[in-house]
Amino acid sequence: MAAVVVLNKMYQYHTEVDTKKFCKWILNGKVEILKSFEDKVLFSYTDDKGLKVTVYQPLVVRLLEFVGWKPKTEQIVLTNHAIFERDGNICQYWHKDSNGKKFKYTCTLEDRSIDHIIPTSRGGDKSFLNEVCCCKHCNSVIKKNRTPKEAGLELIRAPFIPVRKKTELVFSKFVYNPNNKAHRALYELYGK
Repeated sequence: MAAVVVLNKMYQYHTEVDTKKFCKWILNGKVEILKSFEDKVLFSYTDDKGLKVTVYQPLVVRLLEFVGWKPKTEQIVLTNHAIFERDGNICQYWHKDSNGKKFKYTCTLEDRSIDHIIPTSRGGDKSFLNEVCCCKHCNSVIKKNRTPKEAGLELIRAPFIPVRKKTELVFSKFVYNPNNKAHRALYELYGK
């Protein structure tokens, strides 16, 4: 079954579901359809007022009640994404311009990598306190399998374990896939 992009009540990306889940939601009045195939009828039914309703294969829908969710825990799971988010995609080693002045380098999605401050081959662990966002140049050309001190690199700040605030709402991040029809439909609605 085709995937349906689901936005929350505030029009923020929430998740993707299959058509079967969508059918339960539409029949219970939990979603509105924002974009659908105009030529693919999913099903028809008669509503409580006796009107015939035709539902087309959805591409993008919006939840009518749900905004976000509160995390059950303050802990954030260690993932590459969590490291990149904590560090704001900024290489955690100072870069220097032609005059020797330090600056922070913001990594592109293709240029970012995870660096183990103490390499795992030398006893370093995989943890928030030993992993930082790092540009590929600093990681593979300058630092290699050495400590920052051995490589002549200086950390911008000491890594830390991120936590959520108890009242913080969590939202999912959307990663666009141009081969997905539902993603293209979402882009047509809000990407321009």
